[in-house]
Amino acid sequence: MKNIMYTVMFLATAIVANAQNLDEVGNLSHVSETRVTGAMFKMISGIDIDDPDFAELMKTVDNLKDLRVYTTDDKGSALKMKTFADSFISKNKMELLMSVKEDGQKFTFHVKKGNSETKIKELVMFIENADIKETDAVFLVMSGDLDLNQIAKITQQMNIPGQKQIKEATQK
Repeated sequence: MKNIMYTVMFLATAIVANAQNLDEVGNLSHVSETRVTGAMFKMISGIDIDDPDFAELMKTVDNLKDLRVYTTDDKGSALKMKTFADSFISKNKMELLMSVKEDGQKFTFHVKKGNSETKIKELVMFIENADIKETDAVFLVMSGDLDLNQIAKITQQMNIPGQKQIKEATQK
């Protein structure tokens, strides 16, 4: 029983520590943050609409726990965000899913795998300009019980930056 209690306490601490770490990015100056919590996703998934595509999307949305999108157009904040993203990816032992360089931007996608080939626990996307003179950056973290086949649909519906690249990444 003690082992179970210790395990639960450890997992709860790890989840809180992870959220606090992400809050560091949101607290950077010149960084905009959008966060959608599991409670909001549960509310959204409860909407009853007679559309098969929407119903399928709602099943996936119900499995989301957290979505965070950080954006900046400040060079200093973009560099700090990139450093944080690299550290976050390394610390969480995330696997590179895909990287793309097109239209003057670099996109990287990392995942923490779930319990099957198409399931993931977490998706991290980082977008930066390939031209060092440009300063825009986007850092996205999506967590839950996610199906790679559904992520592109979610990001398209929510109009999240990099949705074209997410669609390409999840179809490979």
